[in-house]
Amino acid sequence: MKLSSRQLEAFFETVKHRSFTRAAAALGLTQSALSQRIGALESDLETTLFLRESGGPVLTRAGETLLRHCETTRALETEVLSALRSGTAEVAGVMRIAGYSSITRSILMPSLAPFLRSHPRIDCSFQSYETSELPALLRGAGAELAVSDERWNRADVIEHVLGREEYVVIESIRHRCPEALYLDHDMNDRATESYLRTQGRKFDGVQRRFMGDVYGVLEGVRLGFGRAVMSRHLLSEVSGIREIKGFKPYYREVVLHYSDRPFYSELHKKVVAELVRRVPEMLSNET
Repeated sequence: MKLSSRQLEAFFETVKHRSFTRAAAALGLTQSALSQRIGALESDLETTLFLRESGGPVLTRAGETLLRHCETTRALETEVLSALRSGTAEVAGVMRIAGYSSITRSILMPSLAPFLRSHPRIDCSFQSYETSELPALLRGAGAELAVSDERWNRADVIEHVLGREEYVVIESIRHRCPEALYLDHDMNDRATESYLRTQGRKFDGVQRRFMGDVYGVLEGVRLGFGRAVMSRHLLSEVSGIREIKGFKPYYREVVLHYSDRPFYSELHKKVVAELVRRVPEMLSNET
């Protein structure tokens, strides 16, 4: 059986946009026409590809398998078309890299900067997410590469440990604040809690304030809004803050993840190689 390119395109766009409505708009189809294509594909494959939930379509295991096929096919097509159009073997294509906020701007972007400057035809984008969002993002084709602070231990994902971040407690130099007042990204940010528990300290009495992202936390500390648990390599980015001594060393791994599939483009392989080579150097220089 040969899979229909139109049906596969409808499937892939739905995964990418995580919405039937947005996928239909991207393809210039009515939502009914899109649903018919996906329904026909599911009928041909005799399996369910999406669970239709209130928050949007969610891939089934069969859907994840088909997504890897689509990603492999698209990577091969992109590489062939790029070579034909340029007439050279120059590296080109699209690469989307997702990471958490303390690593994306400060480590991932500078680690790839020399490579990207040397290959201007690469369309590379960087985005920051909460670590809890990264597995679903990679599984749903929202990024080709994801960098998290933990291992996922999934059979369908390749992992490379790039190094370790050291975490410390910081406070404002100029302004005093209560010792039990800590700043985090949002309610779901567990950095402070996990850090204090490894120190043998209680978290129950901690007051929390939320600053949106890691750079909001740094600015909040500088202004005296509270203390924070922070990656040491970020301390040089903001003046007016200092490390509080007396805590035990605490590290978290920096782990690169990408889907396991039979073919990777030259772009993918080269970007992974750059990250594996340069990120450990940058992390070791900063700690």
